[in-house]
Amino acid sequence: MVGTGTMGTLHLEAWKNAGSCEAVAVIGRTEQNIIQLAEQFNVKGFHHLQTALEQLPIDIVDVCVPTHLHEEVIKIAAQAGKTVICEKPLAADAKTARRIVDLCEKYDVPLFVGHVLRFSPEYKAARQQVINGAIGKPGVMRLTRGCPYPKGRDEWYRDESKSGGVLLDLGIHDFDWLLWTFGEVERVMAKRIKRENLEYALVTLRFASGAIAHVTLSWGITKFSASFELAGSEGMITYKSSDQDPVVVELFHEIDRKQERVAVPSYLVERTPLEDQLQHFADCLENMRSAIVTAADAVKVIEVAEAALESVKIGQPIQLKKGGVLK
Repeated sequence: MVGTGTMGTLHLEAWKNAGSCEAVAVIGRTEQNIIQLAEQFNVKGFHHLQTALEQLPIDIVDVCVPTHLHEEVIKIAAQAGKTVICEKPLAADAKTARRIVDLCEKYDVPLFVGHVLRFSPEYKAARQQVINGAIGKPGVMRLTRGCPYPKGRDEWYRDESKSGGVLLDLGIHDFDWLLWTFGEVERVMAKRIKRENLEYALVTLRFASGAIAHVTLSWGITKFSASFELAGSEGMITYKSSDQDPVVVELFHEIDRKQERVAVPSYLVERTPLEDQLQHFADCLENMRSAIVTAADAVKVIEVAEAALESVKIGQPIQLKKGGVLK
């Protein structure tokens, strides 16, 4: 496990619960986090991946470092011939993402990218309903996703060149699911507001099929929230994450707020989507099967997010190049 932040910890917990692989090492920059996680998960702690690879028998390198550091970590793993699992997004821009894919192909190592929404029960079920024709011909989709402004070491989320901002880091969840469900995107239009501890965006995607999706993204609310409305010629499918929450009164005070570095959804299920995702990757590796999420998918969705970022800059819609529909 490379990365000792929120996602690295969640991945270690998921691997422990999945039971398909044994975690043997954690690699990080923060001494306190390394010691804590090494003790908690009974693994060895290192400051450098290369050292761990030299000292231990390792099959998989799970990458949970900040987005802009993915390439350098994956390069070390790929050159050592290790399978790579990488948290989304694969990179902060499509050019780097394609370079990572080429690197893994060069060294003939499997590359799995963690787009966990494909394993979320609500989103899996909704996609299957759409495919089964439950809403008829898809028309207009409205999706929302929001959470508190993420806290990361060195405040790297605030640097758009490193994180991609709310459009890439948060929006990539819904963009990937929409591509997976409705196919090729032809045009993207986006607007965004950025202030201290707040980033809010509205994105409109037009698909080759004629369907339209409106995606609302927010870094700046008090807790995680997501929803969708999928409307078609024959009906509508809706979901709100808040429907399973108890009724509470919550006062927001930025100074006193005790927040995790990254807010993530909680699930009342036997196996979390993250556990299912990692187990799926392990099964694909053991049985030589292709993953639900391909490397090409991981690059394609970054291209959509990049189009949204460009649309924000120029204030105009961005027409995407023609390409194959994602399967």
